[in-house]
Amino acid sequence: MTLLGRYATRRFLAPFFFGLGAFALAVFLADVFDKMNRIFVTKAPLWVVAEYLGLSFPYWAVRVVPMATLLAAIFAVTGLLRSGEFIGVQSSGVRPLDFFKPLLWMALLIAAAAFLLQETLLPACCSRAQALWRERIHPEWEWNQYNDVVLVGGQDQFVTTERFFVREGVMERPVLDDYGPNGVERQIDAKRARWSASSSRWVFEEGVERRYEAGRVETETPFRNLKSAFSAPPKELMPRVRSPEEMSLRELRLELKRARRLGEPQHPLKTALQAKLAYPFTNIVLCALGLPVALRLGRASRPASFAAALVLCFLYLWLIETGRSLGGAGRLAAAPAAWLPHLVFGAAALQLWRSSKI
Repeated sequence: MTLLGRYATRRFLAPFFFGLGAFALAVFLADVFDKMNRIFVTKAPLWVVAEYLGLSFPYWAVRVVPMATLLAAIFAVTGLLRSGEFIGVQSSGVRPLDFFKPLLWMALLIAAAAFLLQETLLPACCSRAQALWRERIHPEWEWNQYNDVVLVGGQDQFVTTERFFVREGVMERPVLDDYGPNGVERQIDAKRARWSASSSRWVFEEGVERRYEAGRVETETPFRNLKSAFSAPPKELMPRVRSPEEMSLRELRLELKRARRLGEPQHPLKTALQAKLAYPFTNIVLCALGLPVALRLGRASRPASFAAALVLCFLYLWLIETGRSLGGAGRLAAAPAAWLPHLVFGAAALQLWRSSKI
């Protein structure tokens, strides 16, 4: 790297790390304040809450990387314009593009690092944090009721139930299917089922037990109470929907295949998959947009530069979240929902570069 490149990089990195820390802390605290009521009344030990908060911070730090990159690009250029160094660079015969190249390379490297963290560290941190929240800080089993769900009790045991009350250990209209090599071998169809803590079994009430052979019902036996071999406790049966933040791209693809096989809605997963692919490019697009914007700001003060960075970032991120919502609801195809904001802002950046004659 040339001397000019190293100098430009130093001017870029200082505001980048400042913005990264400031933005990450701001959104992290906003998230904490949003959950403060639940944190204050939790019965979980203090160290559990501290672990949850510590594991949540990396997610927000990676999410604000594009904001920090845009802030760094604007601060670096406007600072050089205020000091007159940029004019000196131009008078020495160096083109603005040659000066901007190291900044674009830095944005690319930061995007690659953010993508690597998104695929390795973040899923592990988010998964552990969500588990602590659901099971220790704000236990779902204490208040959740699940309607029309399929519960997995083992490799070959599935229960379909109209209502599942976790805390009470009660199912209404449960149908337990035991699968074998040739499909369903046994089925228990009952009015309700209750968890028996003393026997560690589910007791089915007022139903019928069916035995299958070659896909056909061989026997059908009514019962009033039937202690089954189904031994999965209520807490283990809770449907656990993993958020996209808890999964890597590979895991998301597997989850999408599972949803397709079970006939579940696929729009949210498809949109999340495309968003994971598209999000690192936010960093590059915002840096490319910030450089010509900084030239137009000229010798603007730091507060003015900071305000411009905030406006652009929030508009961009608002479009990204709007696209995700539309894609997740199925109102927009997954690829346009994730990539359209990048294309719009990328086109705006290209137009600004042309008009600025960089």
